[in-house]
Amino acid sequence: MSDIKTMKKLKNLKNYKTYQRLINKRDGGWYKNPNKMPGLRMISKLLDEIGIDNWLQEWGETKWRENGLRYHTSGGGYYPGWRLRIDEINMDIKSCDTYYSYNTDSYACEIIDLIDKNLK
Repeated sequence: MSDIKTMKKLKNLKNYKTYQRLINKRDGGWYKNPNKMPGLRMISKLLDEIGIDNWLQEWGETKWRENGLRYHTSGGGYYPGWRLRIDEINMDIKSCDTYYSYNTDSYACEIIDLIDKNLK
């Protein structure tokens, strides 16, 4: 993003660090970048600050095996987390999904594109 006014808007955001972490995640991918995806609550706060409609909810899932039995790990069969819905780009992220960690770089890319589009 090269527009000076847009950069000033971004740097004045209260949640600018969340934006920077999204950029780092987008640029590094899931396999070679130790940068973690910001939490869905922080992403929601950033989107609220910019004025992008989103919906955040505490979420949890019980995983099931193909044979109909609950999947258990040492922590049990219930996986708590968060769900973030961004209707403008038809994105529904659940942090307790099986492939959530694998998909975080693509989530970050789509969210950054949305933010950049809305700040212009």
